Amino acid sequence: MRTFTSRTATRVKNGRVQPKNRTRPTSHLGCVIDRESPGRGYQHVITKADLQAFLDIIPDWDRYSERLERIVLAAPGDHCDGMYEFFHREESGVIYLHAWAQDLWVVMTPQDFQAHQHIYDKLGVRYDISPERVCCYFSAAQARAYTLLHVFLHELGHHFDRIHQKHLGATKGEDYAEHFANNLLAPLLPRYIQVFGPPQTSE
Repeated sequence: MRTFTSRTATRVKNGRVQPKNRTRPTSHLGCVIDRESPGRGYQHVITKADLQAFLDIIPDWDRYSERLERIVLAAPGDHCDGMYEFFHREESGVIYLHAWAQDLWVVMTPQDFQAHQHIYDKLGVRYDISPERVCCYFSAAQARAYTLLHVFLHELGHHFDRIHQKHLGATKGEDYAEHFANNLLAPLLPRYIQVFGPPQTSE
């Protein structure tokens, strides 16, 4: 792990000269936003500027993001919109937000759809329902809103859960992350609309 070294003036304490250098893990200095290539046939539905503007409107962001090392606009995931990874040695975490297919159509099981239908309805997402599957048709504005207002907040919930657990692996899991994201949706949506505009509008 890289460390940040800052030069400080020498001090004398109890008759001893103190060390001149001080080291601190880079993960404790603030969060970095990275971007990977989305790959052929895929696109990132948010930009680094979008993400930074969204972070600025999250209440208590400094508390939620403690020891969050990076947020990555990542290549397509394996059947997931986002992912969280915690590094035990560094005691820091990384959030990955995966690229979407170019057409922004998402096919899911009826169970997955029902778990998130309240969000799709708030964002005005069109969908077709059949007994075997549901196809959601996102606009660019709706894909951005869903990624920031749910996917990112869900993964942030995993991070906030992880750094407040005393024992390795003793996290509250998916239910906690989903509850975390849903609780922030209502207070954040008006702020989001002020910055990005209504997600129901086409771009």
